[in-house]
Amino acid sequence: MFRLVYVFITFLLSSALPVLASGDFSVGFLKIEVTSNETNTHFPMAVVYPTHVPSRSVKFGPFKMELSIGSAIAEGAFPLVVISHGSSGSNLGHRSIAFALVKQGFIVAMPLHPEDNYKNNSAQGSVNNWKNRPLHIRSTIDSLMLAPALAPSIDVDKVAVIGHSAGGYSALAVAGGVANTRHIIELCESSPQLNAPFCGLVKDHQLMPVEIKNKRDERVKALVLMAPVGILFKSKDALAAVDIPTLLLRAEKDSELVEPYQSEVIARNFKNKKMLSYQTIENAGHFSFITPFPDAIKNDVGIVAQDPEGFNRQAFHQELGATVTDYLGSVLNNK
Repeated sequence: MFRLVYVFITFLLSSALPVLASGDFSVGFLKIEVTSNETNTHFPMAVVYPTHVPSRSVKFGPFKMELSIGSAIAEGAFPLVVISHGSSGSNLGHRSIAFALVKQGFIVAMPLHPEDNYKNNSAQGSVNNWKNRPLHIRSTIDSLMLAPALAPSIDVDKVAVIGHSAGGYSALAVAGGVANTRHIIELCESSPQLNAPFCGLVKDHQLMPVEIKNKRDERVKALVLMAPVGILFKSKDALAAVDIPTLLLRAEKDSELVEPYQSEVIARNFKNKKMLSYQTIENAGHFSFITPFPDAIKNDVGIVAQDPEGFNRQAFHQELGATVTDYLGSVLNNK
């Protein structure tokens, strides 16, 4: 969540390619600049979508991806999913999930949260960051609904948000969760042995107790939370307004966000338990939800590329993509 290094290079538009047979989706790609008036920021987002134009291998630094860049979107109306990365993360950090969704007929937007990403994490853990992250998601949806190349193809009644770590917090907040930084302060002060990533500001007396009342974005109809930050929702009624289908995935061996202060808080305070699907991923670590890294750079990337002993991230992501796709397909189609 808090240490991630990615290398980006410029995408080059591919030349025209023959069209695939109907129903055989490739992964289209666009990069869109988002303006967030509420936070007075601009930030990029990567958008992947179903296309019938065949993909080709594209290299981003050490990463190879099969993409059809700039191609026309396939005909039809598709559900929209926004993926919110963790603190200091990358908007392509969960591309394995995004690509799995696209191949099954979803549009997926991946914004790069300003001042809380791998390039610039100056706002990490601050009150402003907790306030602004859900607003970035709202602005992302707003921007897509106005994008000429994509808006006509979005099924506006089928919008979901996926979030990892601080992105999980962001997803709950955009769905109406009421956060309070007081809970972070109390946790860090009462448990000095806790090595939580967000305790640094508390120790330096730079985090003030603030209640953050988030307006629920009624467009969002489902959530997927992966090893989420949950401590900010410790108040009994913090999640009273979150009444949409939610898949909560806890990492059994999470050493970054330890329990019972995160997923357990969310599960306990989620009011409509019929809307909550709660699963613990056996032997998974906090960063296991991030797309696997090539072996050649794992040592350079460090902890973000590491998993508990015996955990196969590559195999897990094949399963994770299918799990998330099946879940969102089911709950959004029931709307």
